[in-house]
Amino acid sequence: MAGEISSAGITVKYAVEATAGTRPTTGYLEKASGATLKIAEYVTGISGLTAEFEQYDVTPLAETKRHRFVKGLQGNDGNLSLNCNINPTSRSDWNAIVTAYAALTGGKGMWFEFTLPGDTQSAYFRCEPCEMGFPDVEAASAVQGAIQLIENEYGGWAAKST
Repeated sequence: MAGEISSAGITVKYAVEATAGTRPTTGYLEKASGATLKIAEYVTGISGLTAEFEQYDVTPLAETKRHRFVKGLQGNDGNLSLNCNINPTSRSDWNAIVTAYAALTGGKGMWFEFTLPGDTQSAYFRCEPCEMGFPDVEAASAVQGAIQLIENEYGGWAAKST
């Protein structure tokens, strides 16, 4: 198969809505104001958001051989997980994003943009960023954990922000 790409070089950005409920197309940032690291400099992996459709049984009582179904609501666990290296710098930098989210008023939200290397489009998610928790730790290993993004809306694939 042709066209495979590496995950190396993925960018992770965020932006605040100027108008509540409207995804920004510009102004996405790779790091919080005053932060040292770009988000992608401490994120080591991103869980995909896979959503399955519910199936509604519409089988009439007269049917005697087979059920009939229609596509229902699309559901997912509502969670994007960013695996990351946890240290005082990454924790401080991420918490600046969490603090910025907490300060939003007027129903405004925060959008995250994920861009694959060389792609002209990005995946967009309106999310609530959560604080870094305490990670599982083991002897002789890096301290890594997960940052949770609670998904409010999937914006799909669209042109990269400018």
